[in-house]
Amino acid sequence: MHILGVDCGGTSTKALFATLDGCILGTGQGGPANLAVNGIAGIMASTLAAARECLQVADVDLQTLQREGVLLSLGVSGAGRERERVEVRQAFQASGFDHVVVSHDGQIALYGALGGDDGVVVIAGTGSIAYGIHRERSSRTGGWGFLLGDEGSAFWVALRALQHVMWGYDGRSRQDQLLLEAVSNYFGLTQVEELISIVYRTPLDRGFIGGFSKEISLLANQGHLLSREILREAGRHLGRLAAAALAELELSALPGKVGACGGLFAAGDWLLVPMQEEIHRSAPQQTLTLPQFDPVVGALLLAAKHFELNMETILVGLRQNL
Repeated sequence: MHILGVDCGGTSTKALFATLDGCILGTGQGGPANLAVNGIAGIMASTLAAARECLQVADVDLQTLQREGVLLSLGVSGAGRERERVEVRQAFQASGFDHVVVSHDGQIALYGALGGDDGVVVIAGTGSIAYGIHRERSSRTGGWGFLLGDEGSAFWVALRALQHVMWGYDGRSRQDQLLLEAVSNYFGLTQVEELISIVYRTPLDRGFIGGFSKEISLLANQGHLLSREILREAGRHLGRLAAAALAELELSALPGKVGACGGLFAAGDWLLVPMQEEIHRSAPQQTLTLPQFDPVVGALLLAAKHFELNMETILVGLRQNL
């Protein structure tokens, strides 16, 4: 018996093939696998592509693996409702996988970040969301999209910077020339007004706009005060997400860790310090931490929990192999 852990993301799918004691035998990658966008057929196609790549490294074919037994564990982007997860599980069972557990991407991010422990994770990429588990309870905070939420996300950081540029253009504030230069270079502008067609383009390319947050991080590290303040404000928003999830799960008065997952956290202390300060306001014993493992490893840990494997043995093996 082996474990096949899969992180089905909106951009790509990652898979790990491992033994029951955490020895990694193969890795693989597939295409996008968001349930809402790609459907069950897309999830299966991307998962099987990633799985075959794993197995090719391990010199095992899929049919043999299914016959001998494998624990398939998937964290699926967009599978927020139980009915959706059941449908995905049944589809994989119908294709020859007897032992399948399906969760959403927030749960495997949590298990990866905290090494299989309960607690809260804040995910800040293009969007932002907090997800937590404590015993039999779970909590989701944020994740309402760029119109109703996503405060503190990469898109939010980029949008705040662009708003400052427009305020400067109008004369409502002094134009920040360093920020204007960075915006013009990233978006290829010859005039500020050209931002309008980029920001209001349909469909909106949130990933491209959110990518400008990396330039804000770079400017912050170079001493740019406005960029630092934007990142601090983002950190405060993300800290409030975490605090709300901790309160919902009755963890605010207990010691524990909050995982910080996602590309925006590459900004470092400009983001992390105000986030930790915000968490400490209501949960003084909770410590912000960077992830122990990637979400795809969290999929392996999800399998360990669901199928009641020896978690400590798997963790020891993973730490030795990764």
